[in-house]
Amino acid sequence: MRRILLSCASATVLLLPAVAFAGARGHAAPGFLVVRKAADDGGANGHPVVTVVVEGFVLGRVTQEARVDVYQLPTPAGEGQPQAAGPDVSRSGVRWRGFPGTEYSGSGFRFRAMGGAYRVVVRGSGVYLFAGGHGNVTLHGSSVYPGADGAYSIDGGAFRSLPKRPLRQKFGGS
Repeated sequence: MRRILLSCASATVLLLPAVAFAGARGHAAPGFLVVRKAADDGGANGHPVVTVVVEGFVLGRVTQEARVDVYQLPTPAGEGQPQAAGPDVSRSGVRWRGFPGTEYSGSGFRFRAMGGAYRVVVRGSGVYLFAGGHGNVTLHGSSVYPGADGAYSIDGGAFRSLPKRPLRQKFGGS
């Protein structure tokens, strides 16, 4: 009986710091953002259709002409390497507030940024995007064709048409 009590007491002493650390950090459930068939009035040179700042991942696909800027932000968890692939995609270096990034432009390409913190800015049309983790998004659809500018869903909610004016929302617990 003493062994069992001693084992339970030892396990409790060892687990208490881990439980306290997890509670102090506030481990909230990650959230998700889904954008489909997004388009804006200005095309690849207009206002961003989607701007995502996330610690997690972003996966996307462009079916028409678009420009995607991906910036890696500092994070202690490590960093992945953004990538894009497709028959008609070009790459160039860009900077935003001192952070280096890569601009992918063209049509019919896929992109991804995984394993770190990122700022992803997408301009154009025919944009499909899926992001997961903790972050925020700014969405902006068409003011001319509000019903045909795509849809978005945050944290499993119902799909809605992209807003006429920029709308900023959080996703994932914070």
